[in-house]
Amino acid sequence: MTTPKTNKSLDLVHPCYNPHPGWAEDLIRHYTLFMSRIPTDVVVHMYVVDDGSKHGVHSEDIDQLQQAIPHFTFIPLSQNLGKGGALRHAIRQSQGDLVIYTDADYPYKMENAWEMYQRLAVGNADVVVGVRDEQYYDQLPFRRKIFSLSLKLMNYLFFPGLKVKDTQSGLKGFNAKGKALFLKTTISAFLFDMEFLVLVSKQKDIQMEWIYVQVREGIHFSTMKPRTILTELFNFASILIRGFFSK
Repeated sequence: MTTPKTNKSLDLVHPCYNPHPGWAEDLIRHYTLFMSRIPTDVVVHMYVVDDGSKHGVHSEDIDQLQQAIPHFTFIPLSQNLGKGGALRHAIRQSQGDLVIYTDADYPYKMENAWEMYQRLAVGNADVVVGVRDEQYYDQLPFRRKIFSLSLKLMNYLFFPGLKVKDTQSGLKGFNAKGKALFLKTTISAFLFDMEFLVLVSKQKDIQMEWIYVQVREGIHFSTMKPRTILTELFNFASILIRGFFSK
């Protein structure tokens, strides 16, 4: 792989909602491991956005993060916006040359985050997207697995121009051009990822690359509620309609 161009600042953006006990210690451990292979001349700023948590986020957690991470910003939201809304709120405040976002519990292997940084730092890609391997789907609860695979199939059927059909991986990165597109998304729930990639695929001047990502050991997936599935189907229809009329 080409040697990265250094001196590019990087923002790590992590949404959280009702995190598990000990989440701050875990996040510090993930950050320390990530930094172990990042060039020392790269300034890395971490943003944690709390999406209106009802429990799990305490002042002691934030103090611990501020003491352990040299460049750290905590963004508390008074109400739950949804993952898409929370990420837009945080990324709008970010100032780095590059942005990588993933959940605060780092659900994917660290090798995936390192590779994503490498791809972005080289400068050949404006957007780098994680694509989940087949083992990922084997670990999902039944309802969530059916929804994820169905969404992937619907992307093939209704969005043939999508450069990546697995739109919902929670690990993505981009430069300033990608950031500008990301901030044009409007969906607050999970399909903001898909909306973003639809926008990316329509831009001929945006260079996108993808990498395979693997779930790390110890990650447990929650099941999807029927109401959530209905909301996401509505969002899919909304993206489809807007895509049709914007042709």
